Amino acid sequence: MGKVIAVSSQKETIGKTIISIKAGVKLSRSGKNVLLMDFSSGKKKMSEYLKVNENIIYDIKDVLDSTCSLELAAIEIIEGLSLLPCPRINDKLGKIKKESFVKIINEAKKDYDVIILDIDKIQLSYVDFSVLDNIIIINNNDFSCIKEINTDKAIAEKYNFNNIYVLINKFNIKKGSKGTMMKLKDIQKLSEAKIQSTIEENIKYSEIDYDFFFSSDDSSFNKTIDNMIFLMS
Repeated sequence: MGKVIAVSSQKETIGKTIISIKAGVKLSRSGKNVLLMDFSSGKKKMSEYLKVNENIIYDIKDVLDSTCSLELAAIEIIEGLSLLPCPRINDKLGKIKKESFVKIINEAKKDYDVIILDIDKIQLSYVDFSVLDNIIIINNNDFSCIKEINTDKAIAEKYNFNNIYVLINKFNIKKGSKGTMMKLKDIQKLSEAKIQSTIEENIKYSEIDYDFFFSSDDSSFNKTIDNMIFLMS
């Protein structure tokens, strides 16, 4: 049965979609059969980053509604990596039922080693923690991060879920040292979750193209994703 990883954040444009795709590529290259599921309402979808937007015939909504099978809707990106895309039509995804969420996850677990879910917030009503193995919470070091991280952790603990990985993305060291944003040690002290990794803010990460996802250079971004995968293995 496949392992299910949900990547979530209470913030928009925080990088969870990029991190999800990068993790999927790395896991597929390690020999895993990986499925990316795009539940996100973000402006730029996984299908756009991966340049398969025009290849979409069926999408995740069609599978949720049993209009088609998961196999029919999934798009192969590279060997060992497929995408179940979000609808191209705005608002088509609509309200998701918890039973449909559980069904689609259980179907995917039969055929894939790892399923990575790009989800807006873990407190959404359709999220069923019983089918998840790990949750990656993405945030930055602004002052709202403490409340948001603690809220996410409290929601997970309500369902006795403890496999949480916290990643601070777009970490601004300069503003942290000036006191206009938070230092890592203060986030660690005030939040109730262990901060496992950080990715420093870098303008090049806001200009990501298709090739970035498949690069294997010795960057801090790649090292962080490698560490994240290792800690969840």
